[in-house]
Amino acid sequence: MTKRLYLVRHGETPMNAARLLQGITNANLTAKGQDAADRLGELLQPVPFAKAFSSDRTRTLETAKRILAGHEPKPPLVALSALREYYFGGLEGDPGNAIMARTIRRYGLTTAWRAWVGSKRFPGLVRSIRNADPTHQAEDFPDLLARSRQAFEQVDAQSPDDSDILVVSHGLLLSALIYQLAPDQLPFSLLKNTSVTRIDIVNQKMRVRGVNLTREQDILALRHDEPETDDAAKNETK
Repeated sequence: MTKRLYLVRHGETPMNAARLLQGITNANLTAKGQDAADRLGELLQPVPFAKAFSSDRTRTLETAKRILAGHEPKPPLVALSALREYYFGGLEGDPGNAIMARTIRRYGLTTAWRAWVGSKRFPGLVRSIRNADPTHQAEDFPDLLARSRQAFEQVDAQSPDDSDILVVSHGLLLSALIYQLAPDQLPFSLLKNTSVTRIDIVNQKMRVRGVNLTREQDILALRHDEPETDDAAKNETK
């Protein structure tokens, strides 16, 4: 039996629009974010979601409710604190490019560039954030990976077999899960607002079906994507 998870990054917020580090800070959606969530809800309306999960932040709950607005019967929506965004510590509210500037000043341009490219780009980014936090409260990389897995273990345990499940969360939290399953598929700029990532759970193994999808045809194609056999699966983990 397959559990089909539709992972969605929340819609745009004022802090996203201003390119500020948001983390666990609460924020509503902008008008653009609301419109994008409504549009995604229309695209996903044919998907018979049996259950929905969201982080407990305002922006994810609002996104999830807008996506589910046209679904009848409406599935239960469960808020999980484990699905919260990465905690930026003392950097929350700072401009995103401040991390790059601080890292370059501390380590030099060459060392900083090596940390942000190649297969180690995502862990390098998270470690740069932690190292740039003057309060030393920012979440470290191993904790982020562990929390992302624990969050989706909760989703798996609370989801019925052979079902479609909506999960609305945040850019770095969702990226941490993708990084563990298929690091080569993680986009250089990470995940876009209201993008869709599809992960299937088959026999307790996770398989990536699509990442950071925003085009209508790509999202609609997920409904016709046949699951792989065990022998054919390329991206899976226990």
